[in-house]
Amino acid sequence: MASEKLTEISQHPSPSEDAGADVADYLLGSDLSKLRGWVEARSASFLRSADAGERSPIRRVREKFRSCEVPDTAMALDDYLSLLDQDVLPHCSSLASPRYLGHMTSPIPGFLPELGRLVQTLNQNVVKMETSGSLTFVERQVLGMLHKETYGFDTAFYDRRVQDRDSTLGLFASGGTIANLTALRAAKQRASVHAGGGARMAVIGSELMHYSFAKGADLMGLELRRVPVDEQNRMLPAALEREIEACEAEGVTVAALIAIAGTTEFGSVDPLASICRLGQARNIHVHVDAAWGGGFLLSPRNRHILAGIELADTVTIDGHKQLMVPLGCGMLFFRDPEVSKTIMHHAPYAVRPNSEDQGRFTLEGTRPATAIYVHAALHLIGKSVYDALFSASLERTRIMARHIEGMPEFELTSRPDMNILTYRYIPEAMRGTTPGPADNHRISRFNVALQRAQRDKGDSFVSRTFRPVSRHGDEPLALLRAVLLNPRTTEDDILFLLRDQVGIARELENSPAFHE
Repeated sequence: MASEKLTEISQHPSPSEDAGADVADYLLGSDLSKLRGWVEARSASFLRSADAGERSPIRRVREKFRSCEVPDTAMALDDYLSLLDQDVLPHCSSLASPRYLGHMTSPIPGFLPELGRLVQTLNQNVVKMETSGSLTFVERQVLGMLHKETYGFDTAFYDRRVQDRDSTLGLFASGGTIANLTALRAAKQRASVHAGGGARMAVIGSELMHYSFAKGADLMGLELRRVPVDEQNRMLPAALEREIEACEAEGVTVAALIAIAGTTEFGSVDPLASICRLGQARNIHVHVDAAWGGGFLLSPRNRHILAGIELADTVTIDGHKQLMVPLGCGMLFFRDPEVSKTIMHHAPYAVRPNSEDQGRFTLEGTRPATAIYVHAALHLIGKSVYDALFSASLERTRIMARHIEGMPEFELTSRPDMNILTYRYIPEAMRGTTPGPADNHRISRFNVALQRAQRDKGDSFVSRTFRPVSRHGDEPLALLRAVLLNPRTTEDDILFLLRDQVGIARELENSPAFHE
């Protein structure tokens, strides 16, 4: 076997030219038919499984990965696959299960893993055209397609701009965090022109802003200011305007206003048009974080949810969320591609000023050609199927909300704009009353225990968060959080999950720990 030959080679202190050829043959020319069959079988099993949680204690899984020794000799393939079978695969998150409703990740269409093999084999680096060739232009085309869905300029605009080497309509990033940081960088550059060096600068958004903005503010020396939301978890424009005026009174330049199109906890959508018009009136950069909700632009029946997004200066969209493509497909779009010039950087050996290199505009250097995943999805799924997927997802969310409202064990704590909702379990002894602060604290402790127990049981799964609910005051409450993205999820799966929670909760209520 090639692995045995490699072991022999590694034992010789001065490998010969033939040995070098053997190593290359092992690394680049091995027969992979067995491995491919193994991967296909494990992938099929993953997609079929209804298990939705982690049945082994985390501490037990953690103990499997304490060794820090690099093997001296190559491990046989069979042994390595056995290691994966025993220690790794049984403990992966069950993201494909129709009863896994916890996070913003869904199973991906079957054609994408196959294309993933091609992307990894080609191993193109889209930091520059010399290492990516045609994939640089594919990336620009994909960005142009989604820019047009976002901003809707005429054909002449896109004919002129989509492959313009001097600017870009947008950029790919590893995720929404880098896309948001890039937007902050562009906003800061714009504000610096008017504010001058050394001026205090602030970014303003709602209290539900993604944590990436705190990272960005910290990295760039910006103040981060948060304004309250209404009972539907949407930013209050009047509060935003007051905060802008407070900044002006303090001599603080507002570099950016952040609006959210799909908050991570509630799926709520800020009043985008009002916020964008406020930014335009005061010459402040407006960024819309549509990492979660941006995919709805491809749904003719539902894109009205994002009304006003076309007024934003920059927009973040994560393809690996609602567009159902593999991780690593964050995107940022510039309404005016000239803004991209303010964040350009060059290097004489790599990203040159007058080149086609997309790396001139990106915070990241080396990047894989993930644009091919979005390119394939747009062509092989298309708007009509995306429209059906989004409409079905919203309907599942409404169905789950109705069932929660119809069950005395639960309290629905948010009215969803999109396909995320929150709720909580109310222990039997506390139903039918208005809970006070002490009661809410006890209910929160119970819901944390419930979510953990459900995860450990492994038959269904939701996540949890801590946020205030307006009718219960300002104290953060533990809330169960469901993400209704998976197209395989049915009403029966939703009912199974809720009944699973009720069963677990009754066991917890009867336990001595609950009465302590």
